[in-house]
Amino acid sequence: MRCKNCGEKFEPKFFLQKYCEKVDCKVKYAMSVVAKQKEDNLKKAKKESAHEKQVLKEKLKTLSDWKKEFQTEINSIVRTIDKGYPCIATNTTNGKMNAGHYIGVGANDTLRFHLENIWIQSEHSNSWKSGDTIRYQNGIVATFGKDYLDYMNSLQQIKPIKLTIEDVKEKIPIARGILKWLKLQDRKFTIEERISLRQEFNQKIGLYNN
Repeated sequence: MRCKNCGEKFEPKFFLQKYCEKVDCKVKYAMSVVAKQKEDNLKKAKKESAHEKQVLKEKLKTLSDWKKEFQTEINSIVRTIDKGYPCIATNTTNGKMNAGHYIGVGANDTLRFHLENIWIQSEHSNSWKSGDTIRYQNGIVATFGKDYLDYMNSLQQIKPIKLTIEDVKEKIPIARGILKWLKLQDRKFTIEERISLRQEFNQKIGLYNN
């Protein structure tokens, strides 16, 4: 073994010994240990600081902030179930695709997370056509039938749900688990599955079971 400091050969007295027994080399070793400890302490402090900032950030989140985070997961679920299908309103695949609400959040906040109220929709149709309601309805009828559109309209009868921050925080990991499972399937779902998966996941998330 050659000393890491002076380069001379020596016989190690303990496992992974890198410095020989000369005074200068022992000092160099001690300094390296101190430097390593400082580096480790700094990394630990940075990690703890980042964690504390994350905890503080979450404490400062409002109910609206948590709902937006949950909505992001719900929208991703919708886009993943509907992957490979055209915009529900325009029947085109042009441009960026959104998860478009049939009954808008402003009109009925309770239905904002209901998976059967949200379908793949082009950003132009969703954002620039104020929901494109008439064509949205026509698309639902053409794809799923008039009875299903009637069912979607009946969602308005669901009683208002008053969610707390804890309620929403509890649902986010469930939604993320669903999304992870969906992505692992890596396939285009059938027309029937687009409905059945929404129904299954609504039950699993548990906001609209009653």
